[in-house]
Amino acid sequence: MRLPLRLGLTPALLFVLSPIAPVGAQGPAATHYEAVTDRGARAKPALPAPGIAGSSFIDPAFGTRVWRISDAATRPARPDRSYRTPSGSHQNAWSLSGRDFFVVSTDGTVVPFSFDPQTGRASRIAPSPSDEGGLVLRFYIEPHFSYRHDGVIYGAASGGSLRTIDQYNFATAAYTRLIDLDTVAGGLAGTYVGGIGSSAGPSERLMTFFGGSSQDRHFYLLVFDPANPSSRRLLNTRTSSLDGRSTNLRLDFLLHAAAIDRSGRYVTLYPTSADRAAPRQAAPNYLWDLATDVFTELPGIAARSNGHDAYGYGVRVNQDCCTSTSWDAAQWQVRALASPLVTRDVISPVLSPRQVYLADHPSWHNARPDVWTPFISALYRYGGNTVEWRAWDDEIVAVQTGDPGGEVWRLAHHRSDVRHDTDSSRISFWYTPRPNVSPDGRWVLFTSNWEKTLGNDPGGDQGGGARQDVFLLRLNTSGVTPVPGPDPIATVAITTSTLPDARVRRVYSARLSATGISGEPNWRVATGALPPGIVLHPRTGALGGAPREAGTFTFTVAVAGASRTFSLTVR
Repeated sequence: MRLPLRLGLTPALLFVLSPIAPVGAQGPAATHYEAVTDRGARAKPALPAPGIAGSSFIDPAFGTRVWRISDAATRPARPDRSYRTPSGSHQNAWSLSGRDFFVVSTDGTVVPFSFDPQTGRASRIAPSPSDEGGLVLRFYIEPHFSYRHDGVIYGAASGGSLRTIDQYNFATAAYTRLIDLDTVAGGLAGTYVGGIGSSAGPSERLMTFFGGSSQDRHFYLLVFDPANPSSRRLLNTRTSSLDGRSTNLRLDFLLHAAAIDRSGRYVTLYPTSADRAAPRQAAPNYLWDLATDVFTELPGIAARSNGHDAYGYGVRVNQDCCTSTSWDAAQWQVRALASPLVTRDVISPVLSPRQVYLADHPSWHNARPDVWTPFISALYRYGGNTVEWRAWDDEIVAVQTGDPGGEVWRLAHHRSDVRHDTDSSRISFWYTPRPNVSPDGRWVLFTSNWEKTLGNDPGGDQGGGARQDVFLLRLNTSGVTPVPGPDPIATVAITTSTLPDARVRRVYSARLSATGISGEPNWRVATGALPPGIVLHPRTGALGGAPREAGTFTFTVAVAGASRTFSLTVR
């Protein structure tokens, strides 16, 4: 059955969703990994030396290859800053093809990278030996890559009112304004955007929450079509009203966060911790079905809805958390959002000894409804936990979702010491690993302070001053065709042999060509530097601009594993 979804405010604005798979269903090509699956405790071996950014090594406990993405020199003008994966498990840090991703620096700067899935190599876009080191994105909160359009990323624009949603297209290197929230609601002066997300259904939907002057003060939630922003729904959780009409149950809370599932039909609301306490005593979650406008309360004990979570197509997984003294944190719940109060254990049996104070951040960015890629989690001990060491502690794992008693693939130790610098009974949030998986389920980014051996961050948080960097691991899927994945690599050769001369302050244009490239190219300067004023377009291979200095500039250009050195003379 196909379900109509009304996103606009008039009967003419109707959208159609793809069917939603029930819990337990599996697509025809569910992914399985080549990885350790036993459930015995494994102590951490000696800490491997991570090398500089671009280096790789083998995890000594599990055999997975790991790459270091960032280091203290990633932004030359701002040395020793930390780099992190998104703080929220719902944010998608990867482009649809897996050829671009972003990390976030200590000061909130969003740093994108181009990525070659054939080699595991990541590089700065429009690299520069000075200043920011390359392209940075003008978003002030963590952005979100589209699940529908490759190389398109959404975010709240920095500068101005802080209440506009833009998109950036990596292919055209252009920003486009999508919506100004001041045209949606009044009285927003002094407020900002709290977060953003998107769906992957046939008609893409963006979701954003806003209206507060600080975190946990937001109360508006907007769902809209980025291709037609006037088609939208506006929820006010403080007044319990949807498009000016009362909701079917009382909300009356402020938002800590919100998330939209991949199908675009379901939005989950997360009240603040203050509203979950007396006198409001809100539930941990509320589910909004956009097809029926019915809101459902998900109580913590009855619905087992606590804990970090992630979303597929009409499906949610969340850590089994905080329901009784017998719950185990190394367990997850999965539910169909069409029946949100019905849930089941993901794995069986739970590990022994029972572990309560364990935390995790799952990531599940599968880009197709017919392929149930496993979700990824990184687990870490919370505070002063002294329970006996077990499997999955301080590990990055992949967890099967389609079958009861799902498999757990053990990938690597994340080597991040999450303990607060001055109080070991607490954790420092930014030390947590927060994995982020690519839409094809083949690559995982994660954050680590490498057991606090990466130096100190001059802008670090109190209790979290050790530098963090982003690392990448590869998930081996032998015998499985990942979806969507890059096409098989062909022999690539750069066919351009020479470049025409340029003149100072005159517009220059040339194009690099190559044969054998499968999929979208990603041209980059591997060594050397272009003449100041000249840039290389990563998708087209075009060189353009107006050079500012005379001289002969030698540089090496790379694409899809091939490289060639050029000399460009500016007269």
